[in-house]
Amino acid sequence: MKFKRIEAGSFYNYLSEGCKLCRRGAKMVLFITGLCNNSCFYCPISKDRRGKDVIFANEREVKSIDDAIEEANAMSAEGLAITGGEPLLRLDRVLEYLKVFKDLHSHLYTSIPVKEIVLKKLKYLNEIRFHPPELKNVEAYEEPIKLAKKLGMEVGFEIPSIEFNEKIVEIANRLDVFLNLNELEFSSTNYENLVKRGFKPNDHYGCSNCDEIIEAYAERVNKFHYCSARFKDRAQLRRRLIRTAKNLPEFYIITREGTVICGYVEGDPKTIERFLQSKGLKRNEDYVIVEKGVETSVEFVEKHLNELKKLGTNVFIIERYPTSKRIVVEVNPL
Repeated sequence: MKFKRIEAGSFYNYLSEGCKLCRRGAKMVLFITGLCNNSCFYCPISKDRRGKDVIFANEREVKSIDDAIEEANAMSAEGLAITGGEPLLRLDRVLEYLKVFKDLHSHLYTSIPVKEIVLKKLKYLNEIRFHPPELKNVEAYEEPIKLAKKLGMEVGFEIPSIEFNEKIVEIANRLDVFLNLNELEFSSTNYENLVKRGFKPNDHYGCSNCDEIIEAYAERVNKFHYCSARFKDRAQLRRRLIRTAKNLPEFYIITREGTVICGYVEGDPKTIERFLQSKGLKRNEDYVIVEKGVETSVEFVEKHLNELKKLGTNVFIIERYPTSKRIVVEVNPL
């Protein structure tokens, strides 16, 4: 079978529309709830989300739907990836967000063999991906797959590389749906469970001894996509960060990794802003007010360093992620 090789070890002979958008970094990940009826041994969800009824849009915690809209705008999202936990445990919430983002391509992951009455309510959903917990009871998904296809959704399985399951292959091929196989990912919450079962981590939090499983699926599935842990980090995440960074004011310097570099003046924002405006700078164009200070261009802080320090400020050049949490990765004091 002929495959197209892409970055970081991923390859495919078929990509759903949702995967195409994810590959471009154009999908906003909407973590709709951390609640789930299953307790899969390989679940990588962090402690601050697992079992908790919380919502996140990418890294941004969502307190109201406006937070999700702000995050979508910040990254110029073209699509929505709805995940959890088990999203359909909060069906009303899923329907509300699908309606708000109905102009974006949407796909949803679920472990529930969804009934027709629920599938019909998901009228704005473009794509559904079924995940049989621990790859058991696969037959239960056959009827939901048929129903979802009749309703015009693109349909597939999405599973981790924990074992080869012949029944998943048979159903996927017979019903002409795709299989997305994700590299088994190690995290702080599943590490011990995976090691106990003989899985070994590699340098990228993926699995170093899952190659036979991956090859077995690749040889047998008609519509197949393998997504590595490295791809999600090196390509998908990096491209989303770059999309977000491009929407920031032009004074930010965007790196190849999607971080941004700027000048950071720490001190009373009002005092700093008066000084910047006296130099002709405009808010949200030439500088941005942030917690405990102001971000502006590297050129400006270097040129006016002495004047800024006379105001009682601390001045730095920083590199940070262009996300709502503003995680700083490097600080250079001036």
